[in-house]
Amino acid sequence: MTSPLFYARPEFVGSTLGVPPALASWDRAGSPGQVRSAAFAADVLAAIAPKLRVTPDPLALRVDIGLPNIVPLLALNDLDNYLFPLVPKLIKAAGRQFASVWATKRHAAKSSVAVCQTQTVQDPGGVYSLQVRTTASASTTAYKRQIRDQITAAQPIPDGGIALQLAFVVGPRRAWPNLWKATIDSLGPILGRDDSAREWDARDGRITDLGLHCVIDPAAGDQVIIAIRACPVGKQTAH
Repeated sequence: MTSPLFYARPEFVGSTLGVPPALASWDRAGSPGQVRSAAFAADVLAAIAPKLRVTPDPLALRVDIGLPNIVPLLALNDLDNYLFPLVPKLIKAAGRQFASVWATKRHAAKSSVAVCQTQTVQDPGGVYSLQVRTTASASTTAYKRQIRDQITAAQPIPDGGIALQLAFVVGPRRAWPNLWKATIDSLGPILGRDDSAREWDARDGRITDLGLHCVIDPAAGDQVIIAIRACPVGKQTAH
């Protein structure tokens, strides 16, 4: 099978968003959460649409989330919950796939978005440089268990922000955004878990720098290969 690949992050200043970033909502259609999510996706699409029309593949998307100073940075406001369902909506509206999707969160008055052509870069490494293989549906507990059981030797990264990159190899029938949340929920051995937390409640609010990458391999079938690279923020290699 194809090996996981890592792509460069857009490093230029993106377009400032006019709508507050919205977390994923599983409420009924028309609910306030769904309205906020739709407005966020529409604002992002409007900001990147001109570049999407002319930028060649492979594409990278970057979303920088600005949070008020009174909001704890390392708890809740999980980055993957901003990206999903945003990215599937962008893919559907633009008819384009992203090879790499990035998100950050910080205390700031504004949020921004950028899109550009990207290129592969060398493996970023990290405190943890792991690779796992799964075969189960991402909607099942079996998927999470398969990942967790392959990283049980890990010890949680000490308290503080975490930079995480996940590079997926998937078959053409997999919608890779559907893998993000279940994969991150499985990383308790790396991210840590609160004493009273349920089994899959990893401390993913600690992730302040997230990079997601994908390669499609027709030979993958139902298998998913995931390269996991994690380290404290500020310790990652710059590319």
